[in-house]
Amino acid sequence: MSIADNATARLAVSRHACALFWKNGVSGTSGDDIASAAGLSTRTIWRYFRSKESCVEPVLAKSLDRFLTVVDRWPAELSLGEHLAADAVTHPLSPQDVDDEISAMRIATMTTSEPALRTAYLMVHDAMERGLIPVVAKRLGLPEDDLAVRLCAAAVTGALRVIDEDVSRAIVVDKTEVTQSEALSLIDSAILEATNGRFGGPVTA
Repeated sequence: MSIADNATARLAVSRHACALFWKNGVSGTSGDDIASAAGLSTRTIWRYFRSKESCVEPVLAKSLDRFLTVVDRWPAELSLGEHLAADAVTHPLSPQDVDDEISAMRIATMTTSEPALRTAYLMVHDAMERGLIPVVAKRLGLPEDDLAVRLCAAAVTGALRVIDEDVSRAIVVDKTEVTQSEALSLIDSAILEATNGRFGGPVTA
């Protein structure tokens, strides 16, 4: 199986795992359950994943990888929120993307009470932090190994994680309507606050 085929298979399993965890809870879902839903043997599941909770990582990673792709297109003259709003128009989500985003939000709400899910969630965010380093370096005009760049990438990742958890909880658990404008405003303000205004806004000459 090629790397691409393996990634596709892992994502398919991840979608089933996220759905089962949300429906039955983590304790109420076994590796056998995930395997049965995915139409695979349990042995194959354990070849793909180190634990049942880690099965959520491909869905979470898809969402965060998409974010990194979007910020890679970020023009200097826009704030992050402005760019995300504009990019959503020029690069709209597919129906499957929307379903995956909803699954990721559901898992985010479960991580506060499920330590093993929390571990998977934080591991994916750790990968995003590393992915943000070149973006931060470019915006700040500094080398990627500069301490300020790495600290800023860590702060931005933390801010995005907090906003993700808060917005996910509001929408999924509290059934509160959060508009795109409100969510993007939260992102802008959180990142500016976390980086003392150094990152997130337009880059001026």
